Amino acid sequence: MKKMKWMWMTAALIMTGTTAWGSALISKGSNELAIGGKLDFATEAGTDLNLNVKYAYFFWNRFSLGARVSMHNNDAMNHFGLGGIAEYNFALPGGYKPLFGTDLVPYLAGTIDYRHAKLFDEKESSVVFGAEGGLKFFLTDMTAVTLSLVGELATEEIYADELEATDKDLSLQVGMRFYF
Repeated sequence: MKKMKWMWMTAALIMTGTTAWGSALISKGSNELAIGGKLDFATEAGTDLNLNVKYAYFFWNRFSLGARVSMHNNDAMNHFGLGGIAEYNFALPGGYKPLFGTDLVPYLAGTIDYRHAKLFDEKESSVVFGAEGGLKFFLTDMTAVTLSLVGELATEEIYADELEATDKDLSLQVGMRFYF
């Protein structure tokens, strides 16, 4: 119940912030810096820290290529990953504007990463292929909150699923993106 309360309070705060009407800065020549993560002090595997950082450049309108770094650490597992990402941002029908903010942009992305992981005292190195689909809610032309569904498939068993090792992972992620 507390998680839902904080989620609704955060959503209300984001939606009541002052914003300017315009359009998202996702055109050729723009840069994108994305950050997302989680810090949970009380899990069954101790303190859980997850951090993802991405930099991308828009080589064409609505299409970016970039690099990303990921880190995950708790008592049961940890990993460090480096990789690349390609992302396409879709345009909504003409005349559509969200109730709050400046723009709403659906997107699809594909990733490939190298990850070094430790899972239940076993160390593995793996190549991870990923797909991501989500929405960018632009608060201003240069700042967006993202919500995405991420699926990953690894060449080795580097994920934990109910204390079982697996090579697949599916997650819902929230993050911030900054454009310049």
